[in-house]
Amino acid sequence: MTKYDNSGIISKNKYKKLDSQPDITGDATINGVKMRVAGWHKIGSKGPFYSLQFKVEEEKTGQTSQSSHQENIDDEIPF
Repeated sequence: MTKYDNSGIISKNKYKKLDSQPDITGDATINGVKMRVAGWHKIGSKGPFYSLQFKVEEEKTGQTSQSSHQENIDDEIPF
């Protein structure tokens, strides 16, 4: 991940197997929000360019979210 706000890094996607997968991938921090970056190399009427997509990076915790866990606890058991 990048150290500075409004900056990022990209590199060649070494896992690309299909044309629909991005040619480049990376990370960026935009206005304090951590994001994943994906880019596709394209050829336009003015020459080659990259089309970019930014997605908010989700936390990787492996735990059930607190709200869904709480919903399970609050279920009434009819007896």
